[in-house]
Amino acid sequence: MATWTDEDLYRLDEQFAKKGVARHARAFHAAIAILGSEFAIGVGGNPQVDAITADYDRLFPDAGDTWPGMGIGLAASVDQVRKVTVPVVYGTCEVVVSKGIGFEIHEEFARWCRGNADIATRAAFAFADLFDLTYGLNEVDNAKPEAVESWRLAMSQLEMTTSTLIGSFDLSALTQSICMTVELSLKAALMHLGVDATALKKLGHDNVKSAELLASKKPHRDDALIATLVAKLPPYVGSRYKRADLTRLKMIDLALASQFIASSTLRRLTTRDFAANIEREEGANARTRLCA
Repeated sequence: MATWTDEDLYRLDEQFAKKGVARHARAFHAAIAILGSEFAIGVGGNPQVDAITADYDRLFPDAGDTWPGMGIGLAASVDQVRKVTVPVVYGTCEVVVSKGIGFEIHEEFARWCRGNADIATRAAFAFADLFDLTYGLNEVDNAKPEAVESWRLAMSQLEMTTSTLIGSFDLSALTQSICMTVELSLKAALMHLGVDATALKKLGHDNVKSAELLASKKPHRDDALIATLVAKLPPYVGSRYKRADLTRLKMIDLALASQFIASSTLRRLTTRDFAANIEREEGANARTRLCA
């Protein structure tokens, strides 16, 4: 039987860090490194795999929180923000919003929403948007490489926004990642629809014009709300050099708006539309009433 110490796991973790192994995957890699040919999982697998991963999780308890799933975004209850990781789904399954946001039972979700139906509906829209964004991107993954890369960069900016909202006090720099989520996703959709690089360059950082062009080329029910929300975004260039005088609550509103706009760029181009389920339950004007 293989043996190992905490020092072995610390040493392996440093090696994995230098090699760029994702943190959530290192426990698994540690088991492979320690067990070698004795590594086996599944029926009849080596129980030491679980023992090694348990020890690794004990030493690095936050590593599992870095698992990206299909993608990372946010949901909010007033100014409380939760990081939402959309899971990888195999086959046919029921998607439950409260569990998708990270609650084991619906009653916990209801308490987080303060028993307020509007807060719960807005959180449900946030999860639906992230679901449509991540699985929509998966659906167009074989499309134009430059468009896919732009959407992936938009998701990276959204993840940065989420992490900052959860872990930071000073949020003034967030306007940059929020605006870039919007810009990159709008331009990704335009690339996907055949708009050339010269035309995209002329748009610059003008998200209002980008949204107008996308609506003209591929109309969608979200367009009227998108037009309202992009007009409320702070100027991307101007906000680099001047602190945004925005409350935490307002910054969260903008972050959720960026997640919605990014998701809509893919809803109109794919079959993904979990948001339509929420709209059928809550009414077609529910999102506009809560988010405009």
